[in-house]
Amino acid sequence: MSDVESESKNLFEELGLEVTRGEVEVGNTYPIFGMITEFKCDEPGDVVAKINHNITARMNVNDQARIDVLKGKAFETGIFISRVLSLEPQVEVECHKVIFGKPQAFNA
Repeated sequence: MSDVESESKNLFEELGLEVTRGEVEVGNTYPIFGMITEFKCDEPGDVVAKINHNITARMNVNDQARIDVLKGKAFETGIFISRVLSLEPQVEVECHKVIFGKPQAFNA
């Protein structure tokens, strides 16, 4: 087992995470991997964004500075912890937390 596999296994055990496959259900909370691809509304308290071009995400962000951070991170990959509100006619979620990684750029 490589060091990366070992670190991943330890992290999963430490956090009690598991990988499963199944159907997405309305009312349940899931991590969504992707990026913000569009802002529909960026008013404090009522932020609506598109994730991966096809998921409408509602976010209760009241601070303009945090909205500006979200806008600055558009098209950067992240994990969106979200509760599913509806699946039809399109997927709509209420996003509770967004986790962005460190930028992968480097100076050559």
